[in-house]
Amino acid sequence: MRILLTGCSGFIGQRLVESLLADGHELVCAVRRRNISERAGLAYIDVDFASDTDKSVSLARLDGIDAVINTVGIFRETAGQTFAALHTGTPRALFAACAESPGVALVVQVSALGADSDASTAYHLSTKAADDFLAALPLRSCIVQPSLVYGPGGASARAFKTLASVPICVRFGSAPQLVQPVHVDDVAAAIAAVLRDPARTPARIALVGPAPMEFTGYLVGVARGDGNGQAARAQLAGLGSQAGGEGGALSAWLVSRRGCLKHAQPRQ
Repeated sequence: MRILLTGCSGFIGQRLVESLLADGHELVCAVRRRNISERAGLAYIDVDFASDTDKSVSLARLDGIDAVINTVGIFRETAGQTFAALHTGTPRALFAACAESPGVALVVQVSALGADSDASTAYHLSTKAADDFLAALPLRSCIVQPSLVYGPGGASARAFKTLASVPICVRFGSAPQLVQPVHVDDVAAAIAAVLRDPARTPARIALVGPAPMEFTGYLVGVARGDGNGQAARAQLAGLGSQAGGEGGALSAWLVSRRGCLKHAQPRQ
C-alpha cells in the first residue's frame, strides 16, 4: 500500500514508520518542514495541521494514496496549535477529501480512550468531533483509541517519569482512578495489523494494556523501571477534606521510590 502518514515525527508516528516500512508499505509522511529521504519507500510532503483546513488542499495530496493514517495530536494548546485546528478542523478536511478520493480505501484515525459520549475535556471533545465525522462518512475507516501510552521518548512518558521521581503522590477523591497503560510498540503493531487485513477490522478499537491498575500504582511501576527499587505506599491519615464545590474526599498517598508494581514495568 501507498500510505499517507501524518504525525510521523511524533511518539506513535515514529514507531509506525518503522513498522509499516518493515511490512513493505510505501510511506508519504506529512510534515511541517519537508525532509529529504534517502530510504527506499519513504517520501515527505509539506502539511501544516494548524492551518490546512481546506478540503481541496488535502484532496490534492491524495493522488496515488491507498490509505491514510492520522496520528497528529497535542496534549496542550499554544497560540499556534489549538485543539480546534489540529484535532478537529484539519482532520475533518482530510477525512472529507479521503471520501472523495477514488484511490483511498482506508482511513485510520488514532484517537484516544475517553473520546466518547462521556467526554468532558477540550482534548477529548475535539478528538471525538473528528472521530464522529469520520465514522459518518461513506468510507472504510478504523478509529483506534489507545489508553495511556507509555514507552521511551514520549512527552507523556517524560511527564510521568517526573511525577514518579517525586516521593509523595497525592490522589484527589476516593475513586481508584484506574488506568490500563499500553506500550507504544504495541500500539504501532496493532495499527500495522489493521493495514494487513482492513476488511476484517472493526470500526473502533480500544487499545489497552493487559490489566487495569491505579494511577499511583502505574507511577510506582515507572519509578521501578528507572531502577528506583521496591515500592511502599501508605494512606496518610487525617487529610480528608472537601474539594471544589460538590467535591469529594481528599486522599493523600505516600509512594516510596523504592517501590515496584511487577505487572506495570515500562519496557526499556
